[in-house]
Amino acid sequence: MLDADVIIDLHSLGLFDKLTKAYDICVTREVLGEAQYYPKGRKNLPIRIKQKVTVIEDIEIDCLRTVQKESREARLTIDPGEAESIAYLLQCEEDISFCSCDKAGIIIMSFMNLEQKALSVERAFREAGYNVKLLPRHLQSEFKRSIKDGKTLRIQFKKLV
Repeated sequence: MLDADVIIDLHSLGLFDKLTKAYDICVTREVLGEAQYYPKGRKNLPIRIKQKVTVIEDIEIDCLRTVQKESREARLTIDPGEAESIAYLLQCEEDISFCSCDKAGIIIMSFMNLEQKALSVERAFREAGYNVKLLPRHLQSEFKRSIKDGKTLRIQFKKLV
């Protein structure tokens, strides 16, 4: 499952199709709506991926509320696409991973103890057998730093039950 920032970045880098060849990609309806255009030179070009991905339509409201509650508790703001994607991870029983390069999204996943269901863009490409040039925010080192930040916030803010 991809976040909008990953879709936009990979289109800008010309790498999106490599990922779709390696994985079955799914996105939430909100992420599909957020990933409309990507910058190329001085233009914004349209992103047309609906035929290349599975669009997840049904997000359970209780799971979405859980993500929102956890975000407030961690004192983080995440965008609606990330909230829907993380909510879907909570409700689905299939083995699925969320690939994001948004620091707040990765941190909240770690805060919620969901980091085992998250992966960096770099790791996704490496596991698919590709060695590609990526942006710094796509790197595993940045991902690990955000995971660590989420664990720190968990220690600071998590309410004991």
